Amino acid sequence: MRRSLPLVLILAALNLNAQNSPDASPALQQILNRLDALEKQNQELVQEVRQLRQQIAGEPSTQTTAPPNSGSAATASTGAPQPSLDERVSVEERRTAEQAQTKVEAANKFPIQLNGMLLFNAFANRGTSANILTSDAYGFLTGPGQSGATLRQTILGLQFQGPRLPGDGRVHGSLSMDFWGGSSDPQLNWLRLRRADISLEWANRSLSFGQDKPLIAPYQPDSLAQVGIPPLAGAGNLWLWLPQVRYEERIHFGNASGLTGQVALLQTKETAAIVRRSFADSLEPSRPALEARFAFWHKFDDTRRFEIAPGFHVSTTHVAGASVNSRIGSLDWFIVPWSHLEFSGTVFQGQNVAPLGALGNGFTIYGNRNVSPVKSAGGWAQLAFPITSRLTFNLYSGLQSDNADDIAGPYLVRNLTYASNFMYHLSPNVIVSLEAAQARLRAYSGANQIQNHYDLAIGYLF
Repeated sequence: MRRSLPLVLILAALNLNAQNSPDASPALQQILNRLDALEKQNQELVQEVRQLRQQIAGEPSTQTTAPPNSGSAATASTGAPQPSLDERVSVEERRTAEQAQTKVEAANKFPIQLNGMLLFNAFANRGTSANILTSDAYGFLTGPGQSGATLRQTILGLQFQGPRLPGDGRVHGSLSMDFWGGSSDPQLNWLRLRRADISLEWANRSLSFGQDKPLIAPYQPDSLAQVGIPPLAGAGNLWLWLPQVRYEERIHFGNASGLTGQVALLQTKETAAIVRRSFADSLEPSRPALEARFAFWHKFDDTRRFEIAPGFHVSTTHVAGASVNSRIGSLDWFIVPWSHLEFSGTVFQGQNVAPLGALGNGFTIYGNRNVSPVKSAGGWAQLAFPITSRLTFNLYSGLQSDNADDIAGPYLVRNLTYASNFMYHLSPNVIVSLEAAQARLRAYSGANQIQNHYDLAIGYLF
């Protein structure tokens, strides 16, 4: 269309000259007729090119001849630029991604959306001979020196929209499951509940009931290699999905900034802590906990933004006839300084952190009744580089270090893990990922172990 603009201007000038000159020769009129014919052919070629682009993008072809007053005819006549082929393909991919969601309807006529990911992993693990950790408990698919393939990390999910609430509120919820339960035998995988919530949502507040990560650790690294147990479990990522009730209040400072306050009452998993067999029966398996998080966020534009949030956790463990306090302070962040970089992470410090999915050193029992909490510090960080709309490179690392002076026994006291991966979208709902990770482990005795993990993942989003 842009190339035809000079031709249109020449034609208009010649027409004007012919109208103003009473002595216009037949030769000039013949030239004008030829230009009219060329312009008509040019318009037909432009229309054919437009149809070919639409066919390549997978869109239905438009009519060759538009109504005289239609917007498309007006656009063609003025020579306005049309969307490029890449733009058309991008729009079509988004439409395909939306249509890939299978929608069903519940018996009560409210919509339910089926989603999830069929995930295939082929993996290989290599490690030193010292066996100071059962790696499956901390996210690696099998122990050192083993390899294989699995679909255990496949995820099934549901999202639903419920009725309206007084005050212009809505009910919505979600459910996420996988096949990580049972054993690694392909014939003995069990369906397992991961996360779920029922949320009552208003414009500036919400109340939810369900199962999720600890409130003070909302983020986690991006990985298709470690999904059944999230990446960096036991290395700075407090990951356990726990039953909880959350309340959230949102305050806006204009359109670009705000403060989000959250408070949660949750149930801990005390059995995640290591306890001597003689005192195992005295350990109360779950306890109530209180958590709070206060997030300040700001966005500079549609791409650049940041969020930073301090938080705390308070609970008490009952074991061996004693009470052991769990006190944790945290700080998490999510920063996007530009479109090709994301920086996220969480750090924490406190005591008795095992009930949230950390290393198992929650407390130590000296003698018969003397119980003391174990002090811990840790955290993780990730740099994500969205190179293109299809390709993303991730680099992440995490660490948990427990105070060895508070521990008495052959237990793991330090876990440093780092990994890198790339994820490539073959199509809007097909992802291929390669990941390499290394865990450096240290026991109370001083023994060290290195575990390497290599993974090829193919995921189909539905």
